[in-house]
Amino acid sequence: MLVALANALTPILLIICLGFFLGKKTDYLDSPSLGALVSNLGLPALLLYSVLSMQMQVFSMLKIIAATVIVLAIVALASYAFLKILKLPTRFYLPPMVNPNTGNLGIPIAYALFGNEGMAIAVVISSVVQISHFTLGVGFMSGAYHPKQLLKNGPVIALLLGALLLSFKVSLPAPLMNTLNMLSHITLPIMLMLLGKSLSSLNIKESSKINRATALSLFRPAVGASSACLVVYFFPLSHLESSVLIVLNAMPVAVISYMLAIKFKGPVDEIALMILISLPTSLFTVGFLWWFYL
Repeated sequence: MLVALANALTPILLIICLGFFLGKKTDYLDSPSLGALVSNLGLPALLLYSVLSMQMQVFSMLKIIAATVIVLAIVALASYAFLKILKLPTRFYLPPMVNPNTGNLGIPIAYALFGNEGMAIAVVISSVVQISHFTLGVGFMSGAYHPKQLLKNGPVIALLLGALLLSFKVSLPAPLMNTLNMLSHITLPIMLMLLGKSLSSLNIKESSKINRATALSLFRPAVGASSACLVVYFFPLSHLESSVLIVLNAMPVAVISYMLAIKFKGPVDEIALMILISLPTSLFTVGFLWWFYL
């Protein structure tokens, strides 16, 4: 089992390292259009193709969405209490604690561990977390929120379109499905390389922040995984759905939280350090869950 986990995670880590190297030594990944390409084209294509090709039932999709929302709510409450104990402001610290990196790390890990079926579940979960990024994340860090932002979110649109097609039992023509499949193949490698590139550009200046960032980094995967375990115990999910939900909620702090901190002038260095520390912590947590629980 340990060999299977290592075989699954090694390509992911190698591509992240490749992105880190390219970010340090080249300008191949510097274009902001790459991130937009994945967010607005690759990820929606992956989501729509995965949901339609697996013929996921609308009820199953709604169960996964509901379970994800409940997990995020539990994590938000627990993180809020933890931040109050540490006397830290919730405006900039709560969103990174609540929203895991289900996109450019969670989806590849779900695919590596659980195959295409697991990836289909993962992209649904990731879409819910994307909504949380653009509601909780933007709302808290900016101090304001505009619902129109969701209408511009590609994965959300793909999720709604997929649910609509499944509801009316509409199957897309084979050439169109093949096109979606080809587009989806660009998503995972670019996501992982962009994650590596983001890590290569993080800048930590004050060593005094390490202890606080470490505490938050250890808390994020632990509270995410434990909250998901609690929800799947009471929620009517299949074993595969439960496993993917737990793994994705054990993911580290999302890079988008770092980008939002830059945009809204938050504690950029600490959130950068949280990403760096929570990444190996999350991988260790996934390994532990895979070995003893899943």
